[in-house]
Amino acid sequence: MSQPRTYPSEAVELPLRLDAEPGPVPDCAGCTELANVRDRARAGGDMTTVSDCNVFLRRHPEGH
Repeated sequence: MSQPRTYPSEAVELPLRLDAEPGPVPDCAGCTELANVRDRARAGGDMTTVSDCNVFLRRHPEGH
């Protein structure tokens, strides 16, 4: 049987994502609205909604 560790394991280093935010596709009302919601959320300090809008823009249902 092995001895239990009495010290913490090494730190896990996660990658820092510096991807640019996705932009709206020209002439797409859905993309434009998501970008507007993102801008309003950022102005209000709601970074969760900003992140959600970025995900929705990347995974737009029309597959731009």
